[in-house]
Amino acid sequence: MMVWFTVQLEDKPGSLARVANALGQAGVNITGIVGVAEDTDGALMLTTSDADKTRTAFDGLGLPFEEHGEGVDMNAMSIADMRRG
Repeated sequence: MMVWFTVQLEDKPGSLARVANALGQAGVNITGIVGVAEDTDGALMLTTSDADKTRTAFDGLGLPFEEHGEGVDMNAMSIADMRRG
């Protein structure tokens, strides 16, 4: 089953790079990505090649995340929906 992860990004340069670098260091490929920004808030939804390694990488960053199953309709989601999971 494909897992979508949602994370909140800090409003500062390099936030996305920090997440991508942690995944790359763990040998994880980003296979799908959707980003939403409203004012200074940002949310990132992504799928990866290895959900377990993704969880470990996010935990290593101290980055809270939510998981969603395959039934997520990104076209219908707002940033508030992404926060609620």
